[in-house]
Amino acid sequence: MDIKSLTKKGVSAVIFIAIIASVFWLAYKNVTKDMTNCALITIMTAAVLTYFYNRYFYDAFTPPKPVNNPNQEAIDLRMRHKLLEESAKHKRLEDKVQKLSAELSAAKLKLETEIANRPLDQRQLQQRLKHLNCLYRLSKIVNRQEIPLEQIFQETVSLIRDAYRYPNTMCVRINFDGIQYKTDNFEKSELSRKTQIKAHGENVGAIEVYHLGGKTKNGEDPFLKEENDLLNAVAEWLGSIAERKKAEEKLQLFRNLIERSNDCIFAVEPKWGRFLDVNNRACDSLGYTRKELLNMMTIKDIEVSIPDDSFWQKQMEELKDEKDIVKQGRYKRKDGSTFFVETSLKLVTQEKQDYIIAIARDITERKRSEAKLKTAQEKLLETAREVGMAEVATGVLHNVGNVLNSVSVTAESIQKRIRNSKISYLSDVVGLFREHENELDKFMANEERGKKIPAFLSNLSKELVDEQQRCLEALEELTKHVQHVGDIIQLQQSHNKTKGLVEPTSIEELVEDTLKINAEMITRNSVDVRREIANLPILLLDRHKVLQILTNLICNATYALSKSDRKDKILKIQVNEQKNGILRIDICDNGIGIPQENLTRIFEHGFTTKKKGHGFGLHSTALSVNELDGSIKVHSDGPGKGAVFTVELPFKTQEAKK
Repeated sequence: MDIKSLTKKGVSAVIFIAIIASVFWLAYKNVTKDMTNCALITIMTAAVLTYFYNRYFYDAFTPPKPVNNPNQEAIDLRMRHKLLEESAKHKRLEDKVQKLSAELSAAKLKLETEIANRPLDQRQLQQRLKHLNCLYRLSKIVNRQEIPLEQIFQETVSLIRDAYRYPNTMCVRINFDGIQYKTDNFEKSELSRKTQIKAHGENVGAIEVYHLGGKTKNGEDPFLKEENDLLNAVAEWLGSIAERKKAEEKLQLFRNLIERSNDCIFAVEPKWGRFLDVNNRACDSLGYTRKELLNMMTIKDIEVSIPDDSFWQKQMEELKDEKDIVKQGRYKRKDGSTFFVETSLKLVTQEKQDYIIAIARDITERKRSEAKLKTAQEKLLETAREVGMAEVATGVLHNVGNVLNSVSVTAESIQKRIRNSKISYLSDVVGLFREHENELDKFMANEERGKKIPAFLSNLSKELVDEQQRCLEALEELTKHVQHVGDIIQLQQSHNKTKGLVEPTSIEELVEDTLKINAEMITRNSVDVRREIANLPILLLDRHKVLQILTNLICNATYALSKSDRKDKILKIQVNEQKNGILRIDICDNGIGIPQENLTRIFEHGFTTKKKGHGFGLHSTALSVNELDGSIKVHSDGPGKGAVFTVELPFKTQEAKK
């Protein structure tokens, strides 16, 4: 074999190896990363190249042999035989190559399928990575404790948009609690997705995503199923974030309210009374720091009224039964001074563990005010009788005031009639007469104004006579009102002379005197008074006090009727003797009635439902009844259903005294 032939074979081998290496590299780079598949492609390529080389290129690279030498011919025969054998081998190899070609075609088809599917898998993987990145960045935002809920929503809209397959053609909006958070390119379109944000099981908002790129080619859905899943996941996460943030805000607000409370608030361990937490007001009031109170103090150390542990245990047993105790006591400050407190103790169970919430209010000023009030009440009790007696005078003055009001109205009416009197028209007529006094007959006969004067004077005279009559009637009414004032004052003076004395009294006459005192108010409000008075003998009574009682009750009943819209305003006075020697007086009306909640307070000092009331009337009435060893009660079925005041008084008759 010569050097030239060896060179050709070497070059062929190098080319062959380079081709095989290139095929392997291309397969790995562009077809598949799987080394097994790359090796299979390389082997099949090597087999095909070997087949074509032996079939078409072997003779070109092999030099011809000379045939003139017999020995050479024998060698040629052996070579031909060898070639025939190799041809048979090549035939078998060709069959294998065809078989391998078929397998290669199948592998190629499989690879083409994988190649076709590989970009989709890569896109799905890339999209999944975007979704995970969105959730990861959202978690980082949420973990920033200082970030407000509004900023979370505003940053979330951008995260959602960036996580979509086509972020440049997407816009996002979040509606939460009536506030909108949206991307800068937000615009509604036909292609959209929407999911609800839920918190505490209720819809509190929504996430909306719109595709702005118009309709896609071949009807392709611009939204992937995975994107819908992402949207639902973000909505669920935002709902939980909203719940947590709202809870944190409420907790912080609650803590701020506790810290700013004007009351001392303690969280107490029940068994030993140890402080678990306190607010700033407690620290300021007691003069301790929070650390001092929490480390070594108990409620027994600051409350003077708890002498020992046994008292505390007894109080805890009471608290377990009642669940809530309000008591007054004194707290001791760090400097040894004390102050009065009203403490509310409430037992609270949290996770099967009992705690006590103690709310203490400084009532030092209230105690001082109560002491002053007690002194004032003692003075008030001393003057109660005088106040009670003055109530009748007040009632009289009230009725006098009503009469004087009528007097004022009547006087004003008279003044108005006189001011608007047509008598001034006479001066106009007199002026015309003076103007034409030299030719009065011609003026009356020829001029139009002169002709109308007789008829005008006739009508004016009638008007003046009618006006005079009305003024006289008004003056008569005014006189009656003034006389009524005198009667009321005289009646009050007659009873006032005998106050505090038990004397023979006709109960019927006493009722009539009371009605006279209230007559003006009764008449003005068109009240129908009905009397049902038993035929009783002369009774020994404190005339003044009974008059006071009746005056106040009838005045109140008349007031209740005046505020009613009923046309039939009825005031009924019933007086009879009970079997047990008790005089019973019922003052009934069908007026505005009394609400149920006011029935127990109506006799309290200072309680009134009148706009200009002072709350003395019924209170002094009750005092007067008690001084007479009697009783008073009230009944009403409710607003608009009237009321009944019942007074029961012990009495003696004049005959029994003798």
